[in-house]
Amino acid sequence: MDIKLKQNLGRIIRTLEGQGMKPTKIAHSIGYTTTRQLYNSIEGQSMLSTKAVKGLIENLNVNPMYLFLGKGEMFLSDESEIETLRKENREWIQRHNEVVKTVLELNKMVKELEKRNADLIDLSSAAIKYHKSQIVESSPEETDNNSVTPEDHP
Repeated sequence: MDIKLKQNLGRIIRTLEGQGMKPTKIAHSIGYTTTRQLYNSIEGQSMLSTKAVKGLIENLNVNPMYLFLGKGEMFLSDESEIETLRKENREWIQRHNEVVKTVLELNKMVKELEKRNADLIDLSSAAIKYHKSQIVESSPEETDNNSVTPEDHP
C-alpha cells in the first residue's frame, strides 16, 4: 500500500478514535469484520479494499482527496444536509415574518376596537344622562296630572 495512503488512513483512524469512536465500530463501518483487518491496513500488511474505501467515504464522510493525496479537509461536510438546514431556516424566517405581520395587523385592529369601545361608552353615558334628565323634567308634570284635588271630588 502507498505510504501516503497508509499515513493518511492512520491519521483518519486516530482522529475518529479521538472523537470517541471505538476501533470495532470504525472497522465495521468500513466493512471489516475485525479490528485486526483495520490495523493490518494501517500498518501496510494488507491492501485497503475497495469496499473499505467506499465505507470510509460513505459511512464516515472521509474526503477521498485527503485519503489518497493528503489534501483538503479530512472529512466531508454533508452539503445536502447543510443546504436542507439552510432551506428550513429560510422557511422559518419567512413564517416568523408572516406571524409578525399578522400580530401587527391584529394589534392595529385591537386599538381601533378599543377606540370604538371608548366612543360607545361615551355615547351610552351621554344617552343615560339625557334619559335621566328627561325623567326629572317630566316628573313634575306627571305629578301635577296625577294629583287629586278637592275639586275632583264633590
